[in-house]
Amino acid sequence: MKSSESSEAFTHYVIKQIKPEIRKSLTEVQFQEIKNAIAASSPLKKHSVDIRGVLPLFFSRFYFVVLLGRDRRKNTQLLERNRRCEGDLLTSILFFIIFILPMLFVVFLILYIIKSELGIDIFPNAHLSDFLSNNFFRSMILEVTAG
Repeated sequence: MKSSESSEAFTHYVIKQIKPEIRKSLTEVQFQEIKNAIAASSPLKKHSVDIRGVLPLFFSRFYFVVLLGRDRRKNTQLLERNRRCEGDLLTSILFFIIFILPMLFVVFLILYIIKSELGIDIFPNAHLSDFLSNNFFRSMILEVTAG
């Protein structure tokens, strides 16, 4: 059974559920619009994979339905939206750490080299080599623990 045939069968089934006297009171335009709305919301169109079948056994018949597709329930959509927001935040943080911080380090290093070559002394008696030496870190740790 093709999806258009099964969609028509579903539409026919739903229309048969309407009381006959109400169905007769509908104009042709109203009836056609109801059919179109039912066909548009047919559950068969909402799934990427729709496999249906019957297993006839000796003592009984069993039917099976396999439906695969994107979960479109509102709660699931809200969860997916939240995950995307968290993913976007994580991506932004990783982008900052991987690309922006190294670039900032390179820019500050270039600025420091330019400052040193021009002979500009922003902090008297304090140089980058002092900060990078082990003696400086030891003296800072001693000051913090003593004070």
